Amino acid sequence: MEYVEQFFDIIDDDGPWHWREWTSFTPHEVQALAEVQRLLRAACTATPDAQSEDQFIGSGWPTRVQPSARQALEMMRARGRFREAVEEERPSLPA
Repeated sequence: MEYVEQFFDIIDDDGPWHWREWTSFTPHEVQALAEVQRLLRAACTATPDAQSEDQFIGSGWPTRVQPSARQALEMMRARGRFREAVEEERPSLPA
């Protein structure tokens, strides 16, 4: 499941980076992302044999993760996006 792998490419407590300390996330965003991470880890543990996206979707986990993921996304969209070419303290671009 590519979207799960992409999430863990960034939000991963086992990685060498400390994403929870990044200033690009507010404390509330960190909490929201941590909840999504918790749910996705539970989904991966519960579906170790899911070999296809259809099997994973059929497990019901995407439906369980969706409300928390949507909340985290809406929280970050409300704040906006950082420019990539300029260092900013606060996001200046609309989401």
